[in-house]
Amino acid sequence: MAAFLDLEPKSFSDILATPASKLGHLFYPTILISILLPAYRFILKDYHAFLALGPGGTPSTFAGYLRVTYLRLFTIRDPFQPPSLALPTCPQGSYLSRLPQRLGPRPVTAGIAPHRQLDQKCSPNLHQALRKAFHNLAAGYPSLLREGNSCFEKHGLALFLSPCAKSVSQSATAYPAASHLNPTCQDTGEICHLHASDSSMHMTLHPLDAALVIASGWGERHPLAGCSIHGRRLLPSGFVMVYAPQEESEIMTVLEIVKAGGWWVGGVDLGKGRIL
Repeated sequence: MAAFLDLEPKSFSDILATPASKLGHLFYPTILISILLPAYRFILKDYHAFLALGPGGTPSTFAGYLRVTYLRLFTIRDPFQPPSLALPTCPQGSYLSRLPQRLGPRPVTAGIAPHRQLDQKCSPNLHQALRKAFHNLAAGYPSLLREGNSCFEKHGLALFLSPCAKSVSQSATAYPAASHLNPTCQDTGEICHLHASDSSMHMTLHPLDAALVIASGWGERHPLAGCSIHGRRLLPSGFVMVYAPQEESEIMTVLEIVKAGGWWVGGVDLGKGRIL
């Protein structure tokens, strides 16, 4: 600074008289770097956060990351706002009458595809107990349920309505192309799927059941639930994440919510083993 102040007046005036084009050689690259470097760091950190969510319906590649980044433009504002009941539903009534309040704060969730629970995860033993409960539920209703890989996630344990359990109701005349009351994922009859990484689940519920699940602290809507892009519905409006159970006694509550999914997708009452 002292050296700068000690410049001869002529030298100082020469600096002020330097053409802007020459100063731009230093100024503009500096501005460009100050913008691009933080942006690069943000994208790199965000990309690694996407990869840390693990496998899901979107490939764990940079192209997959760009796709998810685009989908962020369409996410719902409040995942704790239940889906609308503006239109008539079939089944008209909900499945769940009550749920115990989930203890403790809600877990932290992140992502879109995949959409995952970041904390309050199951222990390995509890996760295996949850998988066993899924197997037992399917085995208990072999004519109604089958197990397979999720259509939404392309992998992972999922429960589906069996082909012979496809619903026949008043909606069949209104929607002749639909085999189920409320088709999910290419009308595969997928009721729910379980995430191996965090033991949370995704499923589609009646609007009133989704509202009860959210109010009782057991879940939240998927960020893209009910959203459309270019006229195409991405996910059902009642598509929700159900949080992982924290102890074995909570598995029964989770299974009741799964049964509510069967009720909405196909009018199947898994509590009584019958079809609407």
